[in-house]
Amino acid sequence: MFWKFDLNTTSHVDKLLDKEHVTLQELMDEDDILQECKAQNQKLLDFLCQQQCMEELVSLITQDPPLDMEEKVRFKYPNTACELLTCDVPQISDRLGEDESLLNLLYDFLDQEPPLNPLLASFFSKTIGNLIARKTEQVIMFLKKKDKFISLMLKHIGTSALMDLLLRLVSCVEPAGLRQEVLHRQSNASQALCDIIRLGRDQGSQLQEAVEPDPLLVALESQDCVEQLLKNMFDGDQTESCLVSGMQVLLALLEPRRVG
Repeated sequence: MFWKFDLNTTSHVDKLLDKEHVTLQELMDEDDILQECKAQNQKLLDFLCQQQCMEELVSLITQDPPLDMEEKVRFKYPNTACELLTCDVPQISDRLGEDESLLNLLYDFLDQEPPLNPLLASFFSKTIGNLIARKTEQVIMFLKKKDKFISLMLKHIGTSALMDLLLRLVSCVEPAGLRQEVLHRQSNASQALCDIIRLGRDQGSQLQEAVEPDPLLVALESQDCVEQLLKNMFDGDQTESCLVSGMQVLLALLEPRRVG
Protein backbone atom coordinates (compact mmCIF):
# COMPACT_ATOMS: atom_id res chain seq x y z
CA MET A 1 0.00 0.00 0.00
CA PHE A 2 1.31 3.46 -0.85
CA TRP A 3 0.69 6.46 1.33
CA LYS A 4 0.66 10.02 0.16
CA PHE A 5 2.18 12.66 2.38
CA ASP A 6 1.78 16.37 1.78
CA LEU A 7 5.10 17.73 2.94
CA ASN A 8 4.27 21.25 1.81
CA THR A 9 1.60 21.95 4.39
CA THR A 10 1.00 25.63 5.06
CA SER A 11 -0.19 26.89 8.42
CA HIS A 12 -3.33 28.96 8.78
CA VAL A 13 -1.11 31.81 9.94
CA ASP A 14 0.90 31.69 6.72
CA LYS A 15 -2.27 31.64 4.67
CA LEU A 16 -3.53 34.72 6.48
CA LEU A 17 -0.22 36.51 5.97
CA ASP A 18 -0.55 35.91 2.24
CA LYS A 19 -3.79 37.89 2.30
CA GLU A 20 -3.77 41.56 1.49
CA HIS A 21 -4.45 43.90 4.42
CA VAL A 22 -4.51 41.16 7.07
CA THR A 23 -5.01 42.57 10.57
CA LEU A 24 -3.28 41.73 13.83
CA GLN A 25 -6.61 40.70 15.34
CA GLU A 26 -7.22 38.19 12.54
CA LEU A 27 -3.86 36.60 13.26
CA MET A 28 -4.50 36.56 17.01
CA ASP A 29 -7.71 34.64 16.38
CA GLU A 30 -5.58 31.73 15.15
CA ASP A 31 -4.88 29.13 17.84
CA ASP A 32 -1.41 28.38 16.49
CA ILE A 33 -0.08 31.94 16.39
CA LEU A 34 2.00 31.52 19.56
CA GLN A 35 3.39 28.20 18.35
CA GLU A 36 4.32 29.76 15.01
CA CYS A 37 5.94 32.68 16.80
CA LYS A 38 8.04 30.42 19.03
CA ALA A 39 9.00 28.42 15.94
CA GLN A 40 10.33 31.74 14.61
CA ASN A 41 8.15 31.88 11.53
CA GLN A 42 10.02 34.73 9.85
CA LYS A 43 7.06 36.00 7.88
CA LEU A 44 5.02 36.24 11.08
CA LEU A 45 7.84 37.88 13.05
CA ASP A 46 8.36 40.49 10.35
CA PHE A 47 4.66 41.31 10.52
CA LEU A 48 4.53 41.48 14.34
CA CYS A 49 7.65 43.64 14.56
CA GLN A 50 6.20 46.40 12.43
CA GLN A 51 5.86 49.61 14.44
CA GLN A 52 2.07 49.69 14.21
CA CYS A 53 1.73 46.06 15.33
CA MET A 54 4.13 46.50 18.24
CA GLU A 55 2.25 49.59 19.40
CA GLU A 56 -1.03 47.68 19.17
CA LEU A 57 0.37 44.75 21.18
CA VAL A 58 1.62 47.07 23.92
CA SER A 59 -1.69 48.97 23.98
CA LEU A 60 -3.58 45.71 24.40
CA ILE A 61 -1.73 44.88 27.63
CA THR A 62 -1.88 48.41 29.08
CA GLN A 63 -5.35 49.71 28.19
CA ASP A 64 -8.64 48.40 29.53
CA PRO A 65 -10.62 46.60 26.81
CA PRO A 66 -14.03 48.06 25.92
CA LEU A 67 -16.73 47.34 28.49
CA ASP A 68 -19.25 46.45 25.80
CA MET A 69 -17.26 43.36 24.81
CA GLU A 70 -18.48 39.94 25.89
CA GLU A 71 -16.89 39.20 29.27
CA LYS A 72 -15.34 35.85 28.29
CA VAL A 73 -13.43 37.41 25.39
CA ARG A 74 -12.61 40.85 26.89
CA PHE A 75 -9.11 39.80 27.90
CA LYS A 76 -8.52 37.22 25.19
CA TYR A 77 -6.48 39.59 23.01
CA PRO A 78 -4.56 41.21 25.90
CA ASN A 79 -3.59 37.74 27.11
CA THR A 80 -2.45 36.68 23.63
CA ALA A 81 -0.56 39.96 23.21
CA CYS A 82 1.28 39.35 26.48
CA GLU A 83 2.19 35.81 25.43
CA LEU A 84 3.58 37.11 22.12
CA LEU A 85 5.60 39.88 23.77
CA THR A 86 7.11 37.48 26.33
CA CYS A 87 7.67 34.37 24.21
CA ASP A 88 11.48 34.81 24.38
CA VAL A 89 11.92 35.31 20.65
CA PRO A 90 15.00 37.56 20.22
CA GLN A 91 13.53 39.55 17.34
CA ILE A 92 10.55 40.63 19.47
CA SER A 93 12.59 41.27 22.64
CA ASP A 94 15.09 43.35 20.68
CA ARG A 95 12.34 45.31 18.96
CA LEU A 96 10.57 46.15 22.21
CA GLY A 97 13.62 46.65 24.43
CA GLU A 98 15.50 48.92 22.03
CA ASP A 99 12.64 51.21 20.98
CA GLU A 100 12.18 54.00 23.54
CA SER A 101 8.80 54.99 22.09
CA LEU A 102 7.48 51.47 22.78
CA LEU A 103 9.02 51.47 26.27
CA ASN A 104 7.34 54.82 26.96
CA LEU A 105 4.01 53.41 25.81
CA LEU A 106 4.52 50.49 28.19
CA TYR A 107 5.68 52.73 31.05
CA ASP A 108 2.61 54.99 30.72
CA PHE A 109 0.57 52.16 32.26
CA LEU A 110 1.90 53.27 35.65
CA ASP A 111 0.78 56.86 35.16
CA GLN A 112 -2.86 56.37 36.15
CA GLU A 113 -4.86 56.47 39.33
CA PRO A 114 -5.06 53.31 41.46
CA PRO A 115 -6.36 50.72 41.62
CA LEU A 116 -4.84 49.23 38.50
CA ASN A 117 -6.68 46.49 36.67
CA PRO A 118 -5.03 43.44 38.32
CA LEU A 119 -5.04 41.38 35.12
CA LEU A 120 -3.46 44.13 33.03
CA ALA A 121 -1.01 44.74 35.89
CA SER A 122 0.06 41.10 35.67
CA PHE A 123 0.54 41.41 31.87
CA PHE A 124 2.53 44.62 32.34
CA SER A 125 4.74 43.11 35.06
CA LYS A 126 5.36 39.93 33.09
CA THR A 127 6.37 41.93 30.01
CA ILE A 128 8.69 44.29 31.91
CA GLY A 129 10.12 41.36 33.89
CA ASN A 130 10.90 39.47 30.69
CA LEU A 131 12.58 42.54 29.23
CA ILE A 132 14.66 42.99 32.38
CA ALA A 133 15.92 39.43 31.95
CA ARG A 134 16.57 39.78 28.20
CA LYS A 135 17.49 43.45 27.75
CA THR A 136 18.76 44.30 31.22
CA GLU A 137 20.98 47.27 30.50
CA GLN A 138 18.56 48.97 28.10
CA VAL A 139 15.58 48.66 30.47
CA ILE A 140 17.48 49.77 33.60
CA MET A 141 18.95 52.75 31.74
CA PHE A 142 15.44 53.64 30.55
CA LEU A 143 13.99 53.42 34.09
CA LYS A 144 16.86 55.49 35.52
CA LYS A 145 15.75 58.38 33.32
CA LYS A 146 12.24 58.23 34.79
CA ASP A 147 12.26 60.45 37.88
CA LYS A 148 8.74 59.40 38.84
CA PHE A 149 9.37 55.66 38.63
CA ILE A 150 9.73 55.05 42.39
CA SER A 151 6.83 57.32 43.30
CA LEU A 152 4.60 55.59 40.74
CA MET A 153 5.60 52.16 42.04
CA LEU A 154 4.77 53.30 45.58
CA LYS A 155 1.49 54.75 44.34
CA HIS A 156 0.50 51.29 43.15
CA ILE A 157 2.14 49.36 45.99
CA GLY A 158 -1.19 47.70 46.76
CA THR A 159 -1.10 45.85 43.43
CA SER A 160 0.67 42.54 44.05
CA ALA A 161 1.94 42.23 40.47
CA LEU A 162 3.95 45.44 40.90
CA MET A 163 5.45 44.26 44.16
CA ASP A 164 6.48 41.09 42.34
CA LEU A 165 8.04 43.30 39.64
CA LEU A 166 10.06 45.15 42.27
CA LEU A 167 11.46 41.80 43.46
CA ARG A 168 12.22 40.87 39.86
CA LEU A 169 14.18 44.09 39.46
CA VAL A 170 16.39 43.05 42.37
CA SER A 171 16.74 39.34 41.59
CA CYS A 172 17.23 39.50 37.82
CA VAL A 173 19.76 42.31 37.53
CA GLU A 174 23.21 40.75 37.37
CA PRO A 175 25.79 43.43 36.44
CA ALA A 176 27.11 44.88 39.70
CA GLY A 177 26.66 48.54 38.77
CA LEU A 178 23.09 48.07 37.58
CA ARG A 179 22.24 45.89 40.55
CA GLN A 180 23.39 48.62 42.95
CA GLU A 181 21.13 51.11 41.19
CA VAL A 182 18.13 48.82 41.71
CA LEU A 183 19.02 48.06 45.33
CA HIS A 184 19.36 51.79 45.97
CA ARG A 185 15.85 52.34 44.55
CA GLN A 186 14.42 49.59 46.77
CA SER A 187 16.16 51.09 49.80
CA ASN A 188 14.67 54.48 48.92
CA ALA A 189 11.20 52.95 48.70
CA SER A 190 11.62 51.36 52.14
CA GLN A 191 12.87 54.62 53.64
CA ALA A 192 9.98 56.54 52.08
CA LEU A 193 7.45 54.20 53.71
CA CYS A 194 9.19 54.52 57.10
CA ASP A 195 9.16 58.31 56.80
CA ILE A 196 5.46 58.33 55.92
CA ILE A 197 4.66 56.23 59.00
CA ARG A 198 6.71 58.36 61.41
CA LEU A 199 5.61 61.69 59.95
CA GLY A 200 1.94 60.69 59.98
CA ARG A 201 2.15 59.62 63.63
CA ASP A 202 4.07 62.73 64.69
CA GLN A 203 1.59 65.06 63.03
CA GLY A 204 -1.33 63.17 64.56
CA SER A 205 0.14 63.43 68.07
CA GLN A 206 0.72 67.19 67.74
CA LEU A 207 -2.86 68.04 66.76
CA GLN A 208 -4.98 69.04 69.74
CA GLU A 209 -8.34 68.76 68.01
CA ALA A 210 -9.83 65.49 66.94
CA VAL A 211 -9.37 65.17 63.20
CA GLU A 212 -9.86 62.46 60.64
CA PRO A 213 -6.96 59.94 60.71
CA ASP A 214 -4.37 60.18 57.96
CA PRO A 215 -5.71 57.81 55.24
CA LEU A 216 -2.19 56.97 54.04
CA LEU A 217 -1.10 56.04 57.56
CA VAL A 218 -4.29 54.02 58.10
CA ALA A 219 -3.57 52.10 54.89
CA LEU A 220 0.03 51.35 55.91
CA GLU A 221 -1.04 50.19 59.38
CA SER A 222 -3.82 47.98 58.03
CA GLN A 223 -3.76 44.20 58.28
CA ASP A 224 -3.95 43.88 54.49
CA CYS A 225 -0.84 46.01 54.02
CA VAL A 226 1.16 44.10 56.65
CA GLU A 227 0.08 40.77 55.18
CA GLN A 228 1.14 41.91 51.70
CA LEU A 229 4.49 43.09 53.03
CA LEU A 230 5.13 39.74 54.75
CA LYS A 231 4.05 37.85 51.64
CA ASN A 232 6.46 39.84 49.47
CA MET A 233 9.27 39.23 51.96
CA PHE A 234 8.87 35.49 52.43
CA ASP A 235 7.03 34.06 49.40
CA GLY A 236 9.00 32.90 46.39
CA ASP A 237 12.65 33.87 45.93
CA GLN A 238 13.91 35.57 49.10
CA THR A 239 16.61 38.20 48.69
CA GLU A 240 18.63 39.84 51.44
CA SER A 241 17.72 43.32 50.20
CA CYS A 242 14.01 42.53 50.21
CA LEU A 243 14.14 41.09 53.73
CA VAL A 244 16.15 44.01 55.11
CA SER A 245 13.92 46.63 53.47
CA GLY A 246 10.78 44.85 54.65
CA MET A 247 12.10 44.57 58.21
CA GLN A 248 12.79 48.32 58.26
CA VAL A 249 9.15 49.03 57.42
CA LEU A 250 7.93 46.51 60.02
CA LEU A 251 10.12 48.07 62.72
CA ALA A 252 8.73 51.50 61.86
CA LEU A 253 5.19 50.12 62.19
CA LEU A 254 6.08 48.56 65.57
CA GLU A 255 7.56 51.75 67.04
CA PRO A 256 5.45 52.94 69.98
CA ARG A 257 3.30 55.98 69.33
CA ARG A 258 4.53 59.14 71.01
CA VAL A 259 2.24 60.88 73.47
CA GLY A 260 1.37 64.42 72.36
